[in-house]
Amino acid sequence: MKKFIFIAILANLFYSCQNLNTLVNNNTMPQGYETALNMQVEKEKELPQESFYLSDSGIAYFLDMVSGNIKNNVTRTHVEGNAFDLYLGEYIALPTTAYNVSVIASPKSKSYEAFIRGGVFYFRSLYQGKYGFSLEKYGEPAETIVINNKSRYQISAFDLNNLVIANAEEKDLGKLQNSVQAFKILFPDNSKMKDVSMALFNQAVINNDKQLVINESNFLDENFDLTSEEKIRVILGKEETLQNDYALPKKYLSFKTNSPELNEVIKNDIIKRGRPTLEELDFMEECYANVPTRELADALGAFYFRSGNISKGTHYSENKFGILPKALKEKMTGSFNQRYEEQKETSTEESEESLVVGSDFENLLRNGFEYYGTESYAEAILVLEKAKAQITGDSKEAQDVYYLLGNSYYLTNSLEKAQGNFEKISKDNAKYPEVLYKLGDIQFKNGNKSKAERIFGEVSENYPQTVWGRRSIIYLRRLK
Repeated sequence: MKKFIFIAILANLFYSCQNLNTLVNNNTMPQGYETALNMQVEKEKELPQESFYLSDSGIAYFLDMVSGNIKNNVTRTHVEGNAFDLYLGEYIALPTTAYNVSVIASPKSKSYEAFIRGGVFYFRSLYQGKYGFSLEKYGEPAETIVINNKSRYQISAFDLNNLVIANAEEKDLGKLQNSVQAFKILFPDNSKMKDVSMALFNQAVINNDKQLVINESNFLDENFDLTSEEKIRVILGKEETLQNDYALPKKYLSFKTNSPELNEVIKNDIIKRGRPTLEELDFMEECYANVPTRELADALGAFYFRSGNISKGTHYSENKFGILPKALKEKMTGSFNQRYEEQKETSTEESEESLVVGSDFENLLRNGFEYYGTESYAEAILVLEKAKAQITGDSKEAQDVYYLLGNSYYLTNSLEKAQGNFEKISKDNAKYPEVLYKLGDIQFKNGNKSKAERIFGEVSENYPQTVWGRRSIIYLRRLK
């Protein structure tokens, strides 16, 4: 057990490292880095992988070896080269004249140490996979370093996943902890990762292991898009073990009319814990707007009185002749709700100039916001295209549709459709610098380097104080 705790603590420590830039997906890397990441390790620098007998005791031994590398600060020093093998948990030390380091690529788990100290570049990670770094001097790339972080032993994802399943069926929490932790370390990008973590979460609930329930639920929430059923399982597991001493992640609080079971579980969980956050109160109001009940009205009234909001507390506590109080919140979310309220206050003339046709447009846009907010881009595209078909002119809402559609297509690599929507965004839109940057990126991906450079130049010149202006400057340097 101590071995697992030590590894878990170190994993969390690496995961908290924030001194590097965000991971750049290989599909969006500036030209040249793809070639750099394909650099091969020289024969004399290759590290062998030994055969391995996969068993519960073997996994315990493997974790001992990794933790030993970390505790003993095992370091491999190289004088020259750009591509290296490295065993999990070891440091690599490379002399450099660079002053800064930026990540080019890494596994989905961005848990690592990477820094320059005393003219030496250091790197260490628990997680297997290929890592790429740009070492920079005076703001310009000086060299590219590629590190193949790997296990000393040959272990297959298929076989290890079968061991996880066997441990889960055996209901042995200690063995399951070890096999799941090994899976996380060895295969951070594997498609089975969510399943093995959920198996450990389920067993932790059965064993009433509170800390493990917290750790695995956080891991699941931070790294995966959970289905409604999976979110329900996580919530009920927390209810069973944590005695109301927790809060729900904000992404759970996006009300969805097409997920009534999940809405009901979340609502009941909020009421049961009895200390709702502002976001949770907002979710309860959306539930009430969708299906008003006396129980929910009473709960809202009590919570608002407790929070000091006498006006809302009084409203929801009223019980005139058995009639339920009117919902104070429309069935909408976020900034769209605010814009809708503002629109209702405009003059009749301004409303007529809105140029948005169709009584269900608002519902489509609201649903588009909800799907986009939960990264359900296929669903967002479906409803937003229907909303777009009802637009006959320009308006704030029309701009929202173009922006959300453009980003949904952009994030799913449908670049031509993304470009068509982005080009409809007006220059006075607050999102214009971001949109212009992404149009430049699309041009580059389509092989139009000169157009990309021209667009990035426009962003960096006209919007230098924005994040998109600064990103354009970096992009331009890499295109040279």
